[in-house]
Amino acid sequence: MHFFYLDESGCNGTDLINNVQEQPIFVLGGISVRDKGWRKTYSEFQKLVTQFFGGNLPPGFELHASELLSPNGEGPFAGIGREERNKLALSVIELLSDHKHAAHFIALDKTKMHANVAGDEHKAFDARVPYLLAYNYIVSYIERFCKQRLGRSARGMIIVDPKEEFDQNVQQIVHYRRYEAPQSAALKWVVEFSYAIDSKRHPMIQISDLVIFLVRKFLEVECGFRDTWPAEAKKFYAQCYDKIQSLIAWKDIIPHSGKPEQRCHELLGQVRAHHRQQWRRHYEF
Repeated sequence: MHFFYLDESGCNGTDLINNVQEQPIFVLGGISVRDKGWRKTYSEFQKLVTQFFGGNLPPGFELHASELLSPNGEGPFAGIGREERNKLALSVIELLSDHKHAAHFIALDKTKMHANVAGDEHKAFDARVPYLLAYNYIVSYIERFCKQRLGRSARGMIIVDPKEEFDQNVQQIVHYRRYEAPQSAALKWVVEFSYAIDSKRHPMIQISDLVIFLVRKFLEVECGFRDTWPAEAKKFYAQCYDKIQSLIAWKDIIPHSGKPEQRCHELLGQVRAHHRQQWRRHYEF
């Protein structure tokens, strides 16, 4: 069994207009961990953050990327220098690489969505909602990953940080993809999904939160929303994104699975937030 953890970043519900300058990009994704591999990753993650705090974790500690990487540090990271906090973020991402964990995400540009989405592109959900459009795609991505990368006997379980306002809609997607979708789009390798777990109870969700936060911040730079940021901040997020990209199985949008998914597949090509060509050269990697 492989566990696929999902979290979101840049979500403001169904609103594609207001607050778009503050959160112009939406990202859904996370990491995947083998059922026998997460304990060692958890142990080393705990060791990293414990050492960061001088050997004593703050009471009730939970890693929130928005606190870790805010300009001055917030919550347990308040008052700690930016360079130290950046090093911790990079160390966590390197931990994933060391243990050969995979990452997965889809990023959507809300401005492009507002201009291009009608809402009726899929029969099971309103495609104008970034969370739902992204969730349906990620389910397809994970199904393909299990089938093509993990072997015939492997199966996947999707674990999500709860998002109550979309719970009913997600269940509609789940039911459709499981029971109503044509054979080409039906799920076979994902045996359990939409199982919600509190991030405080599972650090893998916390790590997923960090991964997609880093992706969102970098893509905000790449898509022209953060031109005023200092060069060192842009370079830091580019470094993180480079490491995360090495954990992704397919860099392009995966092929659609059957006619019912074709319109959403075409739509994703129009609204996806993505890096420029030769982006690594731009950041002198």
